[in-house]
Amino acid sequence: MSNQRIQPELLGGRLIKAFYQIVNTARIHQDNNQLVKESVAQFHDILSSLSEGNSDVPVQVWRGRFHVQGEKILYQREIFSIINEMVEYFSNRNLDGVNFLVSVKGVSPEDIVTFVRLLNDSIRHDNAYEWLNAQLKANEFSWVELYLKQEDTEQSPDMRRKEKARHAYFHALNTVKEVAEKASKGIAGVRKARRLAQTIVDLVEEDNSLLLGLSTIRDYDDYTYTHSVNVALLATCLGRYVGLSQVFLEHLTVCGLFHDLGKVGVSKEILLKRGQLSADEWDKMRRHPLIGVRKILRLNAPHSLRSRIILGPFEHHLNVDMTGYPKTHFMKKLSLLGKILRIADVYEALTSERVYRPRAFTPDEALRRMWSERGKSFDTLLLKSFINMMGIYPIGSIVELNTGEIGLVMEYPDESEKSLPVIVLLKDDGKGGLEKGEAFNLATQDNDDTFSRKSIVGGIHFSRLGIQPSLLFVQ
Repeated sequence: MSNQRIQPELLGGRLIKAFYQIVNTARIHQDNNQLVKESVAQFHDILSSLSEGNSDVPVQVWRGRFHVQGEKILYQREIFSIINEMVEYFSNRNLDGVNFLVSVKGVSPEDIVTFVRLLNDSIRHDNAYEWLNAQLKANEFSWVELYLKQEDTEQSPDMRRKEKARHAYFHALNTVKEVAEKASKGIAGVRKARRLAQTIVDLVEEDNSLLLGLSTIRDYDDYTYTHSVNVALLATCLGRYVGLSQVFLEHLTVCGLFHDLGKVGVSKEILLKRGQLSADEWDKMRRHPLIGVRKILRLNAPHSLRSRIILGPFEHHLNVDMTGYPKTHFMKKLSLLGKILRIADVYEALTSERVYRPRAFTPDEALRRMWSERGKSFDTLLLKSFINMMGIYPIGSIVELNTGEIGLVMEYPDESEKSLPVIVLLKDDGKGGLEKGEAFNLATQDNDDTFSRKSIVGGIHFSRLGIQPSLLFVQ
Protein backbone atom coordinates (compact mmCIF):
# COMPACT_ATOMS: atom_id res chain seq x y z
CA MET A 1 0.00 0.00 0.00
CA SER A 2 1.39 3.43 -0.86
CA ASN A 3 1.80 6.13 1.75
CA GLN A 4 -0.74 8.35 -0.05
CA ARG A 5 -3.56 5.88 0.68
CA ILE A 6 -2.82 5.62 4.39
CA GLN A 7 -4.95 7.62 6.84
CA PRO A 8 -3.11 10.82 7.89
CA GLU A 9 -3.04 9.93 11.60
CA LEU A 10 -1.52 6.50 10.80
CA LEU A 11 1.04 8.09 8.48
CA GLY A 12 1.84 10.54 11.30
CA GLY A 13 2.50 7.58 13.60
CA ARG A 14 4.91 6.17 11.04
CA LEU A 15 6.64 9.55 10.87
CA ILE A 16 7.22 9.53 14.65
CA LYS A 17 8.56 5.96 14.43
CA ALA A 18 10.93 6.92 11.59
CA PHE A 19 12.04 10.01 13.53
CA TYR A 20 12.74 7.79 16.55
CA GLN A 21 14.84 5.43 14.42
CA ILE A 22 17.00 8.27 13.06
CA VAL A 23 17.50 9.71 16.54
CA ASN A 24 18.77 6.38 17.85
CA THR A 25 20.80 5.23 14.85
CA ALA A 26 22.51 8.64 14.63
CA ARG A 27 23.68 8.24 18.23
CA ILE A 28 25.73 5.14 17.49
CA HIS A 29 26.52 5.16 13.75
CA GLN A 30 28.30 7.37 11.22
CA ASP A 31 26.43 9.13 8.40
CA ASN A 32 27.40 6.50 5.84
CA ASN A 33 26.02 3.61 7.90
CA GLN A 34 23.34 1.63 6.04
CA LEU A 35 20.88 1.79 8.97
CA VAL A 36 21.19 5.57 9.07
CA LYS A 37 20.66 5.81 5.30
CA GLU A 38 17.58 3.58 5.43
CA SER A 39 16.10 5.50 8.39
CA VAL A 40 16.59 8.84 6.64
CA ALA A 41 15.13 7.55 3.36
CA GLN A 42 12.01 6.26 5.12
CA PHE A 43 11.62 9.47 7.14
CA HIS A 44 12.01 11.66 4.05
CA ASP A 45 9.53 9.55 2.08
CA ILE A 46 6.88 9.91 4.77
CA LEU A 47 7.54 13.66 5.09
CA SER A 48 7.12 14.06 1.34
CA SER A 49 3.81 12.20 1.42
CA LEU A 50 2.51 14.36 4.27
CA SER A 51 3.59 17.58 2.51
CA GLU A 52 1.64 16.75 -0.69
CA GLY A 53 -0.15 19.85 -1.91
CA ASN A 54 2.60 22.14 -0.60
CA SER A 55 1.72 21.68 3.05
CA ASP A 56 4.03 22.11 6.03
CA VAL A 57 4.33 19.18 8.44
CA PRO A 58 4.08 20.46 12.03
CA VAL A 59 4.93 17.78 14.61
CA GLN A 60 3.68 19.04 17.97
CA VAL A 61 3.32 17.70 21.49
CA TRP A 62 0.28 18.83 23.42
CA ARG A 63 -0.82 17.39 26.75
CA GLY A 64 1.47 14.41 26.37
CA ARG A 65 0.24 13.43 22.89
CA PHE A 66 1.71 13.92 19.43
CA HIS A 67 -0.19 15.83 16.77
CA VAL A 68 1.03 15.72 13.17
CA GLN A 69 -0.55 18.32 10.88
CA GLY A 70 -3.17 18.83 13.56
CA GLU A 71 -4.17 15.14 13.72
CA LYS A 72 -3.75 13.45 17.10
CA ILE A 73 -1.61 10.32 16.71
CA LEU A 74 -3.41 7.17 17.76
CA TYR A 75 -1.75 5.04 20.40
CA GLN A 76 -1.12 1.77 18.60
CA ARG A 77 0.40 -1.10 20.51
CA GLU A 78 3.41 -1.43 18.19
CA ILE A 79 4.45 2.24 18.59
CA PHE A 80 3.19 2.90 22.11
CA SER A 81 6.60 3.06 23.80
CA ILE A 82 8.15 4.92 20.84
CA ILE A 83 5.59 7.73 21.05
CA ASN A 84 6.11 8.14 24.77
CA GLU A 85 9.91 8.10 24.45
CA MET A 86 9.72 10.80 21.77
CA VAL A 87 7.40 12.93 23.92
CA GLU A 88 10.03 12.66 26.66
CA TYR A 89 12.80 13.39 24.12
CA PHE A 90 11.26 16.74 23.13
CA SER A 91 10.32 17.63 26.69
CA ASN A 92 13.92 17.12 27.86
CA ARG A 93 15.00 19.67 25.25
CA ASN A 94 12.34 22.18 26.30
CA LEU A 95 10.58 21.76 22.96
CA ASP A 96 6.96 21.22 22.03
CA GLY A 97 7.99 19.83 18.65
CA VAL A 98 9.23 20.92 15.23
CA ASN A 99 7.69 22.18 12.00
CA PHE A 100 9.02 20.80 8.74
CA LEU A 101 8.34 23.36 6.02
CA VAL A 102 7.34 22.22 2.55
CA SER A 103 10.88 22.93 1.34
CA VAL A 104 12.02 19.87 3.33
CA LYS A 105 11.23 17.81 0.22
CA GLY A 106 14.42 19.15 -1.42
CA VAL A 107 16.70 18.64 1.59
CA SER A 108 19.64 16.22 1.35
CA PRO A 109 19.88 13.12 3.58
CA GLU A 110 23.11 14.55 5.03
CA ASP A 111 21.30 17.70 6.21
CA ILE A 112 18.57 15.65 7.88
CA VAL A 113 21.17 13.62 9.79
CA THR A 114 22.99 16.83 10.79
CA PHE A 115 19.72 18.26 12.12
CA VAL A 116 19.04 15.11 14.16
CA ARG A 117 22.59 15.15 15.57
CA LEU A 118 22.04 18.77 16.63
CA LEU A 119 18.80 17.74 18.36
CA ASN A 120 20.62 14.93 20.16
CA ASP A 121 23.45 17.25 21.23
CA SER A 122 21.16 20.07 22.38
CA ILE A 123 20.39 18.33 25.69
CA ARG A 124 23.94 19.15 26.84
CA HIS A 125 23.20 22.90 26.71
CA ASP A 126 21.45 24.94 29.39
CA ASN A 127 19.06 26.54 26.90
CA ALA A 128 18.53 23.88 24.24
CA TYR A 129 15.99 25.97 22.32
CA GLU A 130 18.26 29.01 21.90
CA TRP A 131 21.31 26.88 21.11
CA LEU A 132 19.40 24.89 18.50
CA ASN A 133 18.02 28.02 16.86
CA ALA A 134 21.54 29.42 16.60
CA GLN A 135 22.77 26.15 15.04
CA LEU A 136 19.92 26.08 12.53
CA LYS A 137 20.76 29.62 11.49
CA ALA A 138 24.48 28.83 11.22
CA ASN A 139 23.76 25.80 9.02
CA GLU A 140 21.16 27.73 6.97
CA PHE A 141 18.49 25.14 7.79
CA SER A 142 15.50 27.26 6.78
CA TRP A 143 13.36 24.17 6.16
CA VAL A 144 12.65 23.47 9.84
CA GLU A 145 11.32 25.51 12.76
CA LEU A 146 11.27 24.79 16.49
CA TYR A 147 8.33 25.02 18.88
CA LEU A 148 9.38 26.29 22.32
CA LYS A 149 7.74 24.37 25.17
CA GLN A 150 4.76 26.32 26.51
CA GLU A 151 3.07 26.02 29.86
CA ASP A 152 -0.54 24.93 29.46
CA THR A 153 -2.30 27.62 31.51
CA GLU A 154 -5.68 25.95 30.88
CA GLN A 155 -4.51 22.63 32.26
CA SER A 156 -6.40 21.60 35.38
CA PRO A 157 -4.58 20.39 38.52
CA ASP A 158 -5.82 16.90 37.66
CA MET A 159 -4.25 17.07 34.19
CA ARG A 160 -1.00 18.45 35.61
CA ARG A 161 -0.87 15.54 38.07
CA LYS A 162 -1.48 13.08 35.22
CA GLU A 163 1.26 14.68 33.14
CA LYS A 164 3.65 14.54 36.10
CA ALA A 165 2.85 10.85 36.64
CA ARG A 166 3.28 10.02 32.95
CA HIS A 167 6.59 11.89 32.90
CA ALA A 168 7.76 10.02 36.02
CA TYR A 169 6.85 6.66 34.49
CA PHE A 170 8.82 7.12 31.30
CA HIS A 171 11.68 8.79 33.14
CA ALA A 172 11.78 5.63 35.28
CA LEU A 173 11.78 3.46 32.16
CA ASN A 174 14.72 5.38 30.67
CA THR A 175 16.58 5.32 34.00
CA VAL A 176 16.29 1.53 34.35
CA LYS A 177 17.49 1.10 30.74
CA GLU A 178 20.42 3.44 31.32
CA VAL A 179 21.52 1.73 34.55
CA ALA A 180 21.16 -1.73 32.97
CA GLU A 181 23.23 -0.75 29.93
CA LYS A 182 25.95 0.88 32.04
CA ALA A 183 25.96 -2.01 34.53
CA SER A 184 26.54 -4.44 31.67
CA LYS A 185 29.71 -2.51 30.72
CA GLY A 186 31.03 -1.49 34.10
CA ILE A 187 29.88 0.72 36.96
CA ALA A 188 26.60 2.65 36.96
CA GLY A 189 25.36 5.34 39.34
CA VAL A 190 22.05 5.55 41.20
CA ARG A 191 21.65 9.30 41.72
CA LYS A 192 18.89 9.57 39.11
CA ALA A 193 17.14 6.50 40.47
CA ARG A 194 17.12 7.90 44.02
CA ARG A 195 15.63 11.22 42.92
CA LEU A 196 13.10 9.34 40.81
CA ALA A 197 12.17 7.13 43.75
CA GLN A 198 11.38 10.22 45.81
CA THR A 199 9.12 11.51 43.02
CA ILE A 200 7.29 8.18 42.75
CA VAL A 201 6.74 8.02 46.52
CA ASP A 202 5.33 11.56 46.45
CA LEU A 203 2.97 10.62 43.60
CA VAL A 204 1.82 7.47 45.40
CA GLU A 205 1.04 9.57 48.47
CA GLU A 206 -0.89 12.02 46.28
CA ASP A 207 -2.85 9.63 44.02
CA ASN A 208 -2.08 5.92 44.10
CA SER A 209 -5.01 5.18 41.73
CA LEU A 210 -3.18 6.99 38.94
CA LEU A 211 0.04 5.05 39.57
CA LEU A 212 -1.84 1.73 39.70
CA GLY A 213 -3.43 2.66 36.37
CA LEU A 214 -0.04 3.40 34.84
CA SER A 215 1.27 0.05 36.08
CA THR A 216 -0.88 -1.60 33.38
CA ILE A 217 1.50 -0.29 30.70
CA ARG A 218 2.90 -3.18 28.67
CA ASP A 219 5.73 -2.94 26.15
CA TYR A 220 6.40 -6.41 24.82
CA ASP A 221 9.55 -5.44 22.92
CA ASP A 222 11.09 -3.99 26.09
CA TYR A 223 9.28 -6.17 28.61
CA THR A 224 12.08 -6.49 31.18
CA TYR A 225 12.24 -2.72 31.64
CA THR A 226 8.50 -2.01 31.76
CA HIS A 227 8.11 -4.99 34.10
CA SER A 228 10.70 -3.46 36.46
CA VAL A 229 8.95 -0.07 36.52
CA ASN A 230 5.53 -1.68 37.02
CA VAL A 231 6.82 -3.83 39.89
CA ALA A 232 8.31 -0.71 41.49
CA LEU A 233 4.94 1.09 41.30
CA LEU A 234 2.95 -1.88 42.63
CA ALA A 235 5.44 -2.52 45.44
CA THR A 236 5.51 1.16 46.47
CA CYS A 237 1.71 1.34 46.49
CA LEU A 238 1.57 -1.76 48.69
CA GLY A 239 4.27 -0.39 50.99
CA ARG A 240 2.34 2.83 51.40
CA TYR A 241 -0.91 0.88 51.98
CA VAL A 242 0.61 -1.04 54.91
CA GLY A 243 2.03 2.16 56.42
CA LEU A 244 5.77 2.00 55.73
CA SER A 245 7.87 5.11 56.31
CA GLN A 246 8.84 7.43 53.45
CA VAL A 247 12.50 6.42 53.65
CA PHE A 248 11.58 2.72 53.51
CA LEU A 249 9.27 3.40 50.55
CA GLU A 250 12.10 5.09 48.65
CA HIS A 251 14.35 2.06 49.21
CA LEU A 252 11.48 -0.21 48.16
CA THR A 253 11.01 1.78 44.94
CA VAL A 254 14.71 1.51 44.06
CA CYS A 255 14.57 -2.24 44.78
CA GLY A 256 11.61 -2.56 42.41
CA LEU A 257 13.39 -0.64 39.65
CA PHE A 258 16.52 -2.79 39.97
CA HIS A 259 15.04 -6.16 40.99
CA ASP A 260 15.62 -7.68 37.53
CA LEU A 261 18.98 -6.03 36.87
CA GLY A 262 20.49 -9.50 36.73
CA LYS A 263 18.60 -10.31 33.52
CA VAL A 264 21.18 -8.17 31.73
CA GLY A 265 23.40 -11.24 32.14
CA VAL A 266 20.87 -13.65 30.58
CA SER A 267 20.76 -14.02 26.80
CA LYS A 268 17.71 -12.78 24.90
CA GLU A 269 17.39 -16.21 23.32
CA ILE A 270 16.57 -17.59 26.77
CA LEU A 271 14.45 -14.64 27.93
CA LEU A 272 12.34 -14.69 24.76
CA LYS A 273 12.26 -18.43 24.12
CA ARG A 274 8.86 -19.86 23.28
CA GLY A 275 8.04 -23.07 25.08
CA GLN A 276 9.81 -24.84 27.89
CA LEU A 277 13.42 -24.04 28.82
CA SER A 278 15.99 -26.83 28.78
CA ALA A 279 17.67 -27.81 32.07
CA ASP A 280 20.77 -25.78 31.12
CA GLU A 281 18.69 -22.73 30.08
CA TRP A 282 16.64 -22.89 33.28
CA ASP A 283 19.84 -23.06 35.31
CA LYS A 284 21.08 -19.88 33.60
CA MET A 285 17.73 -18.15 34.19
CA ARG A 286 17.81 -19.00 37.90
CA ARG A 287 21.14 -17.25 38.25
CA HIS A 288 19.74 -13.80 37.46
CA PRO A 289 19.02 -12.81 41.11
CA LEU A 290 22.66 -13.54 41.98
CA ILE A 291 23.88 -11.67 38.90
CA GLY A 292 21.68 -8.77 39.98
CA VAL A 293 23.26 -8.77 43.45
CA ARG A 294 26.73 -8.56 41.92
CA LYS A 295 25.69 -5.63 39.74
CA ILE A 296 24.09 -3.80 42.68
CA LEU A 297 27.30 -4.29 44.67
CA ARG A 298 29.17 -2.54 41.87
CA LEU A 299 26.78 0.43 41.69
CA ASN A 300 28.34 3.80 42.36
CA ALA A 301 26.36 4.36 45.55
CA PRO A 302 26.98 4.69 49.29
CA HIS A 303 27.57 1.37 51.03
CA SER A 304 24.63 2.04 53.35
CA LEU A 305 22.25 2.32 50.36
CA ARG A 306 23.61 -0.77 48.60
CA SER A 307 23.16 -2.79 51.79
CA ARG A 308 19.49 -1.72 51.98
CA ILE A 309 18.56 -2.47 48.36
CA ILE A 310 20.37 -5.76 47.88
CA LEU A 311 18.07 -8.19 49.73
CA GLY A 312 14.86 -7.51 47.78
CA PRO A 313 16.33 -8.26 44.33
CA PHE A 314 18.06 -11.36 45.74
CA GLU A 315 14.80 -12.68 47.27
CA HIS A 316 12.16 -11.81 44.66
CA HIS A 317 11.95 -15.40 43.33
CA LEU A 318 11.92 -16.99 46.80
CA ASN A 319 8.62 -18.06 48.35
CA VAL A 320 7.77 -17.46 51.99
CA ASP A 321 8.26 -21.20 52.65
CA MET A 322 11.83 -20.65 51.28
CA THR A 323 11.27 -22.73 48.14
CA GLY A 324 12.05 -21.09 44.80
CA TYR A 325 15.43 -19.74 43.81
CA PRO A 326 18.25 -19.05 44.42
CA LYS A 327 18.65 -21.82 47.00
CA THR A 328 20.00 -20.48 50.26
CA HIS A 329 21.07 -22.09 53.54
CA PHE A 330 21.88 -18.94 55.49
CA MET A 331 18.37 -17.43 55.48
CA LYS A 332 15.44 -18.72 57.51
CA LYS A 333 12.82 -16.22 56.30
CA LEU A 334 12.30 -13.47 53.74
CA SER A 335 12.80 -9.80 54.49
CA LEU A 336 9.82 -7.43 54.30
CA LEU A 337 11.25 -6.02 51.06
CA GLY A 338 11.49 -9.50 49.58
CA LYS A 339 7.93 -10.41 50.55
CA ILE A 340 6.51 -7.24 48.98
CA LEU A 341 8.57 -7.58 45.79
CA ARG A 342 7.52 -11.24 45.47
CA ILE A 343 3.84 -10.26 45.43
CA ALA A 344 4.32 -7.35 43.01
CA ASP A 345 6.58 -9.37 40.69
CA VAL A 346 4.24 -12.36 40.39
CA TYR A 347 1.10 -10.25 39.93
CA GLU A 348 2.72 -8.20 37.15
CA ALA A 349 4.05 -11.32 35.43
CA LEU A 350 0.71 -13.16 35.60
CA THR A 351 -1.18 -10.24 34.02
CA SER A 352 1.35 -9.85 31.18
CA GLU A 353 1.54 -11.83 27.97
CA ARG A 354 4.61 -14.07 28.08
CA VAL A 355 6.10 -16.19 25.30
CA TYR A 356 6.05 -19.34 27.44
CA ARG A 357 2.36 -19.07 28.41
CA PRO A 358 -0.68 -19.44 26.12
CA ARG A 359 -2.48 -16.43 27.59
CA ALA A 360 -2.24 -13.76 30.26
CA PHE A 361 -4.49 -13.75 33.30
CA THR A 362 -6.98 -10.96 33.85
CA PRO A 363 -6.19 -9.01 37.06
CA ASP A 364 -9.02 -10.65 39.03
CA GLU A 365 -7.94 -14.12 37.87
CA ALA A 366 -4.34 -13.37 38.92
CA LEU A 367 -5.44 -12.33 42.41
CA ARG A 368 -7.54 -15.48 42.85
CA ARG A 369 -4.63 -17.66 41.71
CA MET A 370 -2.23 -15.90 44.11
CA TRP A 371 -4.67 -16.21 47.02
CA SER A 372 -4.77 -19.98 46.47
CA GLU A 373 -1.00 -20.00 47.19
CA ARG A 374 -1.10 -17.83 50.33
CA GLY A 375 1.17 -19.01 53.12
CA LYS A 376 3.30 -21.00 50.67
CA SER A 377 4.32 -18.58 47.93
CA PHE A 378 3.22 -15.34 49.58
CA ASP A 379 2.96 -13.83 53.04
CA THR A 380 -0.74 -14.15 53.88
CA LEU A 381 -1.17 -10.79 55.63
CA LEU A 382 0.68 -8.85 52.94
CA LEU A 383 -1.21 -10.63 50.14
CA LYS A 384 -4.50 -9.84 51.88
CA SER A 385 -3.44 -6.19 52.08
CA PHE A 386 -2.48 -6.26 48.39
CA ILE A 387 -5.88 -7.65 47.38
CA ASN A 388 -7.67 -5.13 49.62
CA MET A 389 -5.61 -2.34 48.01
CA MET A 390 -6.24 -3.54 44.45
CA GLY A 391 -9.94 -4.40 44.82
CA ILE A 392 -11.83 -7.39 43.45
CA TYR A 393 -11.37 -5.92 39.97
CA PRO A 394 -8.12 -3.95 40.23
CA ILE A 395 -7.76 -0.41 38.93
CA GLY A 396 -6.95 -0.62 35.23
CA SER A 397 -9.07 -3.76 34.72
CA ILE A 398 -11.23 -4.05 31.61
CA VAL A 399 -14.60 -5.49 32.63
CA GLU A 400 -17.74 -6.68 30.92
CA LEU A 401 -21.02 -5.42 32.36
CA ASN A 402 -24.40 -7.15 32.58
CA THR A 403 -25.62 -4.72 29.90
CA GLY A 404 -23.09 -6.07 27.39
CA GLU A 405 -21.04 -2.87 27.64
CA ILE A 406 -17.29 -2.79 28.27
CA GLY A 407 -15.76 -0.54 30.91
CA LEU A 408 -12.51 0.41 32.58
CA VAL A 409 -12.10 0.35 36.38
CA MET A 410 -10.81 3.84 37.23
CA GLU A 411 -10.87 4.03 41.02
CA TYR A 412 -12.45 2.91 44.29
CA PRO A 413 -13.65 6.12 46.01
CA ASP A 414 -14.48 4.24 49.19
CA GLU A 415 -11.28 2.63 50.54
CA SER A 416 -13.37 0.34 52.75
CA GLU A 417 -15.52 -0.97 49.86
CA LYS A 418 -13.40 -2.56 47.12
CA SER A 419 -16.19 -4.32 45.22
CA LEU A 420 -17.97 -1.30 43.73
CA PRO A 421 -15.62 0.86 41.63
CA VAL A 422 -16.04 3.88 39.41
CA ILE A 423 -16.33 2.58 35.84
CA VAL A 424 -15.72 4.47 32.60
CA LEU A 425 -17.52 2.97 29.63
CA LEU A 426 -15.39 2.38 26.53
CA LYS A 427 -16.90 3.24 23.17
CA ASP A 428 -15.83 3.03 19.54
CA ASP A 429 -13.78 6.11 18.57
CA GLY A 430 -14.60 5.68 14.87
CA LYS A 431 -10.94 5.02 14.03
CA GLY A 432 -10.65 1.38 14.98
CA GLY A 433 -9.96 2.07 18.64
CA LEU A 434 -11.77 2.76 21.90
CA GLU A 435 -12.20 5.98 23.83
CA LYS A 436 -13.63 7.02 27.20
CA GLY A 437 -17.35 7.51 27.45
CA GLU A 438 -19.71 7.95 30.41
CA ALA A 439 -18.35 7.46 33.91
CA PHE A 440 -20.46 6.14 36.77
CA ASN A 441 -20.04 4.87 40.31
CA LEU A 442 -21.40 1.38 40.89
CA ALA A 443 -21.82 2.19 44.58
CA THR A 444 -24.15 5.16 44.06
CA GLN A 445 -26.56 3.75 41.48
CA ASP A 446 -30.27 4.19 42.09
CA ASN A 447 -31.26 1.22 44.23
CA ASP A 448 -34.93 1.61 43.27
CA ASP A 449 -34.31 0.99 39.58
CA THR A 450 -33.17 -2.62 39.79
CA PHE A 451 -33.53 -3.44 36.09
CA SER A 452 -31.29 -0.59 34.87
CA ARG A 453 -28.53 -1.10 37.42
CA LYS A 454 -25.15 -2.01 35.98
CA SER A 455 -22.97 -4.72 37.47
CA ILE A 456 -19.72 -6.43 36.55
CA VAL A 457 -20.02 -9.87 34.93
CA GLY A 458 -16.30 -10.59 34.59
CA GLY A 459 -12.90 -9.36 33.50
CA ILE A 460 -11.45 -9.13 29.97
CA HIS A 461 -7.73 -9.03 29.32
CA PHE A 462 -6.92 -5.79 27.53
CA SER A 463 -4.80 -7.57 24.90
CA ARG A 464 -8.04 -9.00 23.43
CA LEU A 465 -9.14 -5.46 22.66
CA GLY A 466 -5.74 -4.30 21.43
CA ILE A 467 -5.62 -1.34 23.84
CA GLN A 468 -3.43 -0.05 26.67
CA PRO A 469 -5.70 0.82 29.65
CA SER A 470 -2.94 3.06 31.04
CA LEU A 471 -3.50 5.55 28.22
CA LEU A 472 -6.96 6.34 29.51
CA PHE A 473 -5.53 7.36 32.89
CA VAL A 474 -3.43 10.18 31.44
CA GLN A 475 -6.04 11.65 29.08
